[in-house]
Order: sequence, then structure tokens, then C-alpha cells
Amino acid sequence: MTVKTTITSAGSLYEGELHRSSENFSLEAYGRYADLFFRAYYDYGTDAQREAEDVMFDIWIDEPMRRDPVYLRDIRSGYAAPTMRCDRMYIANPRGAQKEFTVVAESAVRVDSQATTMSDHKHRSSDNFSVDDLPEGNISFHLFYHYGTPVQARAEGISFAVRQNRLMHHPPVIWEQVTDGACVRSYGYERLYIADPQGAAEPFTVIITEA
Repeated sequence: MTVKTTITSAGSLYEGELHRSSENFSLEAYGRYADLFFRAYYDYGTDAQREAEDVMFDIWIDEPMRRDPVYLRDIRSGYAAPTMRCDRMYIANPRGAQKEFTVVAESAVRVDSQATTMSDHKHRSSDNFSVDDLPEGNISFHLFYHYGTPVQARAEGISFAVRQNRLMHHPPVIWEQVTDGACVRSYGYERLYIADPQGAAEPFTVIITEA
């Protein structure tokens, strides 16, 4: 099941604050090694809801009695990151916001892939993974180079297939021509792997979310 955290942020800093634009929120509900995907919206939960593509913000940690450390910088809607389990985080330094906005952080599936097929394998470029923790229905793929580092960037121009590992049987193709932003129908598959990547300049990371 997808775990989600929803945070409302002012469009600018709170009065009298140097960085803060939201109340504290917690990421304690996520596992120690979980990965998160962030989306930002205006008018969240209403008929007028739309993605806040123009907003950039940071996430800081509220540390009483000392300088607040930074968890993530320069986040836009569509950003992904390894989680940090903490119950005292807040949105900071919003830039470009037209008005109040909502940030939704959700759990995701992470897969690390080689740029080409693994040695001694005909198709495989990653270890096995599962999407059975995501709800059945549409899921989305988000590709990154240098995931979890300060130089993380979207990995555009890559395509690959997803195959299912079946012992004693030829591994069938579940999805093909998957690219950054692709949306496909899922039925909670297990024992999947990235196959036959094309266009990758270096190893990349795939973050899979509920669409």
C-alpha cells in the first residue's frame, strides 16, 4: 500500500521566519530504507487541482536549540529522494509560488539499473524487484541519473523493457518501450527486472509510483 504524507505550505515565508513556510510534519511512517516521490499542487483536493510546476522549495529539520539542518534542497514536483525518518520537518524557502500549495510525499519502488545488460545475461540490467506494494492500476516510471546525490538529474532519452523472472520458463515482457514519465497498467507483479536498456549514458535509477 502506498503511504502518503500531505503538507500545506504558504506561498512565501511565515511572518517573522527566516526559512519556514509550513508547520512541522513527520516522515516516521516510512521504512528506514524507503524512497519518496514528491508532487506539489495548487488547490489540492478540489476540482481546480493542478500541479504546481513553477514551485521550488527545500525541506529542513526542526532542531530546537541549534541551527536547523537541511534534508533536501531545490525540490520541484516530480523529485525523488531516499527518506530520512524524522518527525520534525518543514517546508522552507518556497520560490516561484503563486499562492499556498500542497506537497504530497509518497512511498515508491526503487530499482537501480546498469546502462547496458549485465555480463552473462541476455536481457537483464537490474536485480529483481516487485510492484506489489503499489495499488493495482496505473503506475508511473521516473528515471534519474546520480540518484540521491547533489547532482541528481532526470534521465531522459532512455527506454527499456520490463521482464518477469520465471524459473524454467522464458521470461515474458510485461512492459516495453518504457521511458521517463511512462504510465502503464499494473496488477501487482513480482520478480520483475529491467531489460534491454537503450540510450543510457551511465547507470540509472528507476523510481516507480502510483500514477
